Amino acid sequence: MEEKVHLIITGDNRDSRSVVMTEKRLRRLIRTGLGATVLFAIFTVVSIYTLVQDHSRQKRMTNLESQVLWLNDQNSHLRNQVNRQRTEKKELISNAVNHLNERSTQIESLLQKVGVEVVAEDGGAGQEGSGGPYIEAGAGNFDDALFYSGQLLELADQVPLGRPTKGYLSSSYGRRRDPFNGHMAFHSGIDIAHYVGTKVYATASGTVVSCGVVSGYGKMVKIKHGDRYTTVYGHLQKIYIKPGTKVARGDAIGAMGNTGRSTGPHLHYEIHDNGRTINPYNLTFLNR
Repeated sequence: MEEKVHLIITGDNRDSRSVVMTEKRLRRLIRTGLGATVLFAIFTVVSIYTLVQDHSRQKRMTNLESQVLWLNDQNSHLRNQVNRQRTEKKELISNAVNHLNERSTQIESLLQKVGVEVVAEDGGAGQEGSGGPYIEAGAGNFDDALFYSGQLLELADQVPLGRPTKGYLSSSYGRRRDPFNGHMAFHSGIDIAHYVGTKVYATASGTVVSCGVVSGYGKMVKIKHGDRYTTVYGHLQKIYIKPGTKVARGDAIGAMGNTGRSTGPHLHYEIHDNGRTINPYNLTFLNR
């Protein structure tokens, strides 16, 4: 015979109620309650997990949005910085081009002042049969300006400029009365007089082609400057260099003396242009 369970349920008003059920049914109810409790617990856990995940995703989304905004700000800042640097670079190059052009103009003016012709190419502006797109002279011409300025500097470095020694002009270039016999003669250079031992300097960069005792010149040095100019330094007391020596403008090459056909301590200074002597005065006394 199946056992029965007698349950008494008491309410708040002290009313009681009795329920009689079989033990099998009670176990079934308990299992059902336990299942519902487990399902509820699982649902609760899943709900909490979902809420946590949603909160975590929302937090990550917020962080990502903040990072995107930060990256946009950084990108905008970098873009502005690049644009600013490009503008500054363009201005720097433009200023450099202007400076090079000004320096080239000054060099041209100096060379023309001393009689050195500089042919400036203008590209045939204004001639018939010319044209092409207009490109403003600016940053894009930096290499051309640098190249042309370099050429002018190289040319100027080969032109004998300035005084080869201290002293005063004691005899000019050209026709004069010979100091020894009194006859009219041609003086192929200028004489600069000062004390014996006064240093003599190269007036341009070049290569020593000869040095030693030469009739009429005494101890003499001859220097070749590029393809066009040659300088001669005569009546030296001492010679500091040897043939083949490379010299720069301002290098000491000897000391003033009274050797050779000379009436007193002085430097005889000549400039040859393509093999012919020219008057060194304008190239020597630039400040006069």
